[in-house]
Amino acid sequence: MAASSSGTDSRILVRKYGGSSLATVERIGAVARDLRRAREADYRLVAVVSAMGKTTDELAHLARSANPHPPRRELDMLLSVGERITMSLLSMALATESCPAISFTGSQCGIITDTSHTDARILEVKADRVREALTTGKIVIVAGFQGVSLAKEITTLGRGGSDTTAVALAAALGAIRCEILKDVDGVMSADPRLVAAARRHATLDYEQMRQIAVGGCGVVHLRAVEYAARYRVPLFVGSSFHDGPGTLVGEPEMLEAACTPTAATTEIATTAETATDPEPGVHYLPLTMHVQAEVARLAVEVPSELANHWRDEITQATADGGLLAEWLDESDGLRWQAIGTPQLLQPLAERLRPLAPADGVVFIWEDDRACITLTGCRPDSWLAVTDYMSDLLQSFGITDATLLPDGSTLRLVVPAVSHRQLARSIHKALFEPSGIIGNPG
Repeated sequence: MAASSSGTDSRILVRKYGGSSLATVERIGAVARDLRRAREADYRLVAVVSAMGKTTDELAHLARSANPHPPRRELDMLLSVGERITMSLLSMALATESCPAISFTGSQCGIITDTSHTDARILEVKADRVREALTTGKIVIVAGFQGVSLAKEITTLGRGGSDTTAVALAAALGAIRCEILKDVDGVMSADPRLVAAARRHATLDYEQMRQIAVGGCGVVHLRAVEYAARYRVPLFVGSSFHDGPGTLVGEPEMLEAACTPTAATTEIATTAETATDPEPGVHYLPLTMHVQAEVARLAVEVPSELANHWRDEITQATADGGLLAEWLDESDGLRWQAIGTPQLLQPLAERLRPLAPADGVVFIWEDDRACITLTGCRPDSWLAVTDYMSDLLQSFGITDATLLPDGSTLRLVVPAVSHRQLARSIHKALFEPSGIIGNPG
C-alpha cells in the first residue's frame, strides 16, 4: 500500500468514529454536525465509521445462536452489515445538514485484503472512488472493519479493524492526519472510570503507542499503530463528545504540522516526564495501566513424550484467537499458560482436565480473576519490579497473585474481588508524581 503520489494534502482529514460515538440516531446527528463544522473549516473529509453501539456483539451472538461454530466466510458477510448501517444513516444525517455526502463499503473504496476471514490484513488501498468524491466536494463515509479479498470475498479485519481502515485510507490519500475519535479524552494512564486520578498523555511516539497497544489497551488497535508508523501517518486520539487536546501520536517533527488547533492547550506531560534521575532496576515508569475485570488463567506442564499431542489439543481449541496473553516453554516438555476470558478458556479446561491425571500432567485452573496490565516501559531488571509488586500485593493480603513479565509488559493476575483498590494503589505508586517508586526497601 502506497501513499498518494502527490504527497500530503493538507486539506484532507480522515476521522474515525467509534461505536459508542454512533450508538444512537441522536449521536449520529451530533457526528454529522461535527463533520459539517470541519467542512466549513475547509477540510476535505473522510469519515470511517464503526457499527452502532454493541451491534457487532449482537450480530456475533446471532451467528452463534444459529451455529456454535459459524463458517468464517458467512460470519464476515453478517458482521460487515453493522458498519454499512452506520455509514448509510450518517450520510442521511449529513443531508439534513446540507452537506453533500456519499457512503462506500470497504470493497467499494478499494480496500484489498488477504483471504483470512474474520482477521484479514490490508494489502492495498486503491481509494479511487474516494478521491473522485472528494474532488466533487462530498464528505465520504466509509464502512470500517471490512474489505474485499484477492478472491473477491467480503472480509473483516478483526476487533478494532475500523482503526486500521482509517489509518490505511489516511496513508493512501496523503491526509494531514488521522483522528481516532472515541468515548475517551485521549490515551490515558488508566481508565478514568476506575481511577479518578488517571492522566492523559499529551504526546506519544509510535513505539510508545505500539507498546501500549501490545499490552491490550484498546484505545487504538495494534495494526493501526503499525500502519501509522510504517507510512508516517500522524494520529490524534481524542473524544467525539467534546473538543479537547487529546493525544498526538507520531515523531516530534511530524506533530507540529499535524497538530489540531486545540492540541497545544491544557497540555499534561507524559508519564515518562514526571521522573528525574531514575535509579536503574528500581524505578519503573510504565505508560499505561489496563484492567480486565473477568479473566481466567489456565496452565499445564506436560512431559516431553506427550508434548506434541497436548500442543495439538491446545492449538485447535485456541485457533480462533481471543487470548489476552500466552506463554510457552518447550525446553523440557511443554509448559503452557494463558489468560483470557472464562468463556474462551473454560471449554479447553473441561476437555484437558480429565486427561491430566492419566498423562501425568500438572493442570492449573484459576477463574474469578482480574488482570492488571502495566505496559510501555521495560525496566533494567524485572526482578526489582516484581519484588516491589510482591510487597505491594502482600500489603493487601494477596498471596495468590501471578506476576507475568513479558517484554515491555507486566501482567498481574489477582483475585477479582481485590482488583479495584489494588489498581488505584498501583496507579498512585507508579503514575502520580508524588508516588513514583524510589527504593522499595
